[in-house]
Amino acid sequence: MLFNSVNQHCLKSIVELAETHTVEAAEDIYDDRGMKLWAKGKPVSAELQDKLLRRKLAKPLESTLAVEGAVAFGDIVGACRTHLDENPLFGRIVNRDALALINGMKNIALPQPLRLLLTTAYAKGNSSFKHSLATILVSAGIAARLKASEHDAQLLLMAALLHDLGEIYINPDYLRDSHRLRPAEWKHVASHPRVGQLLIAELTTLPAAVGQCVAHHHERLDGSGYPHQVERSKHSRLGSWLGVADSVAAILSRGDYGAPLRAALALRIVPEEFDHDAVAVVTQAMRNGDDSFGAPPVGDFISRAHASGERIKLTIRCAESLQSSASDAFTRQTAGSALSLLQNLQKSLRSTGVMEAGSLGTDGLDAELVAEINLVVREVDWRMRNLARNLHLRTEVHADGACLEHIAPLIQALDSNEAPGKA
Repeated sequence: MLFNSVNQHCLKSIVELAETHTVEAAEDIYDDRGMKLWAKGKPVSAELQDKLLRRKLAKPLESTLAVEGAVAFGDIVGACRTHLDENPLFGRIVNRDALALINGMKNIALPQPLRLLLTTAYAKGNSSFKHSLATILVSAGIAARLKASEHDAQLLLMAALLHDLGEIYINPDYLRDSHRLRPAEWKHVASHPRVGQLLIAELTTLPAAVGQCVAHHHERLDGSGYPHQVERSKHSRLGSWLGVADSVAAILSRGDYGAPLRAALALRIVPEEFDHDAVAVVTQAMRNGDDSFGAPPVGDFISRAHASGERIKLTIRCAESLQSSASDAFTRQTAGSALSLLQNLQKSLRSTGVMEAGSLGTDGLDAELVAEINLVVREVDWRMRNLARNLHLRTEVHADGACLEHIAPLIQALDSNEAPGKA
């Protein structure tokens, strides 16, 4: 079992939790050789941290600890209502039926290991816990508007709560917004959906569908997601809904009234990226004639847009060359997949009319249109950078060093400039 080896980042967070909460062993803790390491009822401390990091355990640590006042689903429901009150944008999606779905989760029992980890995330005050609340709200809105069964809605909301819990097991340095991850570093963050799925499978008796939903929340229907670039036929419907909810929640959480338009743009910029039904109900719910994309960009906007267009042309030529010259099937297939995604991005950029705007200048353009085109450019740049990271991840996992060396120029072309922003 994966969780019989103690993860240093998770353990550090639990020890930090013990500084403000009562966390103690719910049973005697043994290593895999039967040696007793910690007695039942003994509080967690730095001493435990020193002992456990050198051992494999008979049972996962998360199953042997208990925290006083641990988060329960009733707390989650109340926190969701508070989050809704604090950010009225979510009220466009969360109708009465969605609230009923959320309230219906109040009496569902959460497994003890998950209560421990959720309490740890909540106590750290990190943004991931609030993001989970926002994702529950949007997921409930999708489930209600698409008339999901009560059973499916419960699975979806449970997955929404747990979808980023795997991040507790990742070095926090990789999760900081200020740290620009290079393609070779991306594997650390990209692992969190799979870690979350394994956590659910090994530490709980929750339905496998919840774990699958968590595993797929960053996968995309066009194959551009992560960690496994799952093909369309293998996507779970609820996982695809969660992918939409996760993306929308991140944008709406910023709270400004340009957020709904930015969310709708991010969902539609690549037509085959997200689940059509979920996109349709979310964008319809968010529609409001008073919304604005915000202030036009500062600086030479047209030059930046053309630079983005040239980057796409360069990477398309690089992918075409790699596809035609590669001697191995993996490299040819990977280059072909990248080429298809790049061509879709190129179509999206052309559809904005930015190239025609360049010949006319921006003086005569509506400020709202300029702001919208700028956001499309940012979205395209972000997806190119994301494609670079996923190509590196896919090649590192499924091929050898020679393939990675062959694909490296394409990865470098995709990742050459820092994306101005992300959704």
